[in-house]
Amino acid sequence: MEKAYSTKQELRGRYLSYRNELSAGARKEKSEKIWNLLKKQGVYQKAEAVLVYLNYRSEVITTGLVEELLCSGEKRVFAPKVEGMDIRFYEILSLVDLTEGYQGIREPKADEQRLFTQELSQNAACLVLVPGAVFDRQRGRMGYGKGFYDRYLAAFPDLTSVALAFDCQIAKKVPEESHDKKTDMIITETTVIY
Repeated sequence: MEKAYSTKQELRGRYLSYRNELSAGARKEKSEKIWNLLKKQGVYQKAEAVLVYLNYRSEVITTGLVEELLCSGEKRVFAPKVEGMDIRFYEILSLVDLTEGYQGIREPKADEQRLFTQELSQNAACLVLVPGAVFDRQRGRMGYGKGFYDRYLAAFPDLTSVALAFDCQIAKKVPEESHDKKTDMIITETTVIY
């Protein structure tokens, strides 16, 4: 029986500690299983553009997936940059396009020519890969408390969103507020939650 958490902060802290306890080797192995499940999804196969976070700390690793996408050249790749209280995604052509930014996370340069736009989201099959701290089987998601992805998903309703998470990050229930956005899908190393 999962105990009731007094605050979202406490719940977030508990599940981040589960994630932090995974060894680097386990994270790499589980991340690769997650990518393999992702690649089997129709939404991924059809996507012309993939908006992908660059892993930080103990998140599901995306670096290898980004390298694979860039090498194949089959899909356009966009990475997030924190600008004030929002994130914007810019197209990257290589990992060399990234430099250390917000909280030490690798980010692309702000280049309006490479900005992901509403027009693109409405006219092409686009997928956004979303990180987070805690998730549930109803596709609820809790991030790190700044609301970057909730605001982005609200601003780009045409995007299909897929959260990448480890099994240890799935809680019984994530508390929801009116501004919280569910993702369309959550993929862990063992399951896909629709």
